[in-house]
Amino acid sequence: MTDERASEAQDQGPRSGGRAAWRKGDAVSISGNYHYRAFTEGFVVQRFWHRQKFTLIKKTAPPQPGARALDVGCGSGVVADFLAQQGAIVDAVDCNEEAIQFARRQFPRENLDFHLGFANEMTFPDGTFHHVYCMEVIEHMAAQQAADLLNHLRRLMTPDGRLLVTTPNYLSLWPVIEFAMDVFHLSPRMRGKQHVCKFHMGGLRRMLSDAGFEVQRCGRMSGVAPFTSVVSWALAEWLDSIEWRIGNPLGNILYAVAGKAPQRVQTTSRGMAP
Repeated sequence: MTDERASEAQDQGPRSGGRAAWRKGDAVSISGNYHYRAFTEGFVVQRFWHRQKFTLIKKTAPPQPGARALDVGCGSGVVADFLAQQGAIVDAVDCNEEAIQFARRQFPRENLDFHLGFANEMTFPDGTFHHVYCMEVIEHMAAQQAADLLNHLRRLMTPDGRLLVTTPNYLSLWPVIEFAMDVFHLSPRMRGKQHVCKFHMGGLRRMLSDAGFEVQRCGRMSGVAPFTSVVSWALAEWLDSIEWRIGNPLGNILYAVAGKAPQRVQTTSRGMAP
């Protein structure tokens, strides 16, 4: 992949259109080690929240040892490193040059390569990856760009490949969480600067279907449990297990696991395949 320096964009909301409407990164500077710091030394709720990504992967889309895996929007490389620890051969992509440099220094593994570039412009051959992970990325894009990305990811997958995608649930308490994160400066500003496309479960399923995916499993995560970590990490883990058991109705993050939809056979006017 050709290394490119990402430029900032000022797009404040979803637009339709082609490449001219694509966002070239967030409209706010994000340090290269942000996700790593949030995972290792952030506020306890942030640490628990980020570790839930590992739980999600284990429960819904664990990579097979030796399988090719792609982490789209990898940030500082925490998830990509976890996938590599499971034995997958991992390629990870992000448009933040500082993040890619940090990830390469922090996670030197033979089965893990970090690439600088834009997600919509990845040049891997079609049919390369058995597993694709796109975790909290599509909300950073204008709507048409997110749809184009999903189409691109489908092409990069093997016929039996699986995609795991996550995004904030805007029919939950997420807007309140986002507001609080911005007010208390717990992360680089999200509203209007990072998150410009808002999803609910129906919208996520439709976008996946329109991109040629068949949703195999979907749900919610990160409900009440992360916030109880302030009281006790063990309590948060226990409550998280309960929320998984009951379907996490208060989940603030949406997830979907999808495979390539079977190709439709064209039919004649009599309803029979030609």
